Amino acid sequence: MLAVAIFTAIFLIAGIAVFAAGFAANRKDRAAGGSGSGKLLYIGVAICVVGIGLAIPAALVVDNGTKTSRDASGGVVLTADQESGRVLFAQNCSTCHTLQASGAVGQTGPNLDVMHPPEALILNAIQIGRARGAGNMPAGLVTGNQAKDVASYVAAVAGQGLVAGENDSASTP
Repeated sequence: MLAVAIFTAIFLIAGIAVFAAGFAANRKDRAAGGSGSGKLLYIGVAICVVGIGLAIPAALVVDNGTKTSRDASGGVVLTADQESGRVLFAQNCSTCHTLQASGAVGQTGPNLDVMHPPEALILNAIQIGRARGAGNMPAGLVTGNQAKDVASYVAAVAGQGLVAGENDSASTP
């Protein structure tokens, strides 16, 4: 927020300086008998336009560089492993499961936000699969540390931001 205020102040000061210089040059040109075309004003405006065209994207790049992509629903800050789990969940699980933090709205598997399963249950489901209910979750979609990352991610974000009273009939992963 402070960076935006500083950028705005610098822009305003530069704008005032350009207009002041342009009008001063225009007065001198008219006093000398010229047409008062105000070339300096046009040059100053061009510099401001180019400056804005470069400064705004640069400010956004700097601002975005300080933010992490590890923010999840409900104010949860993800670890590096959980961030990896987020990507793996999107690739392997989101078509069947609903999980608000991943924007997943699958209908075959249970709604993980409502179920809010513990990490151990998620890891077990990933390792051995599930065949109850309407769908069939195959075993080993991800294995090893990747399975742990997905389980850690789901356990951390499931149910975050869920509206009170929401429910789902499915109750197992």
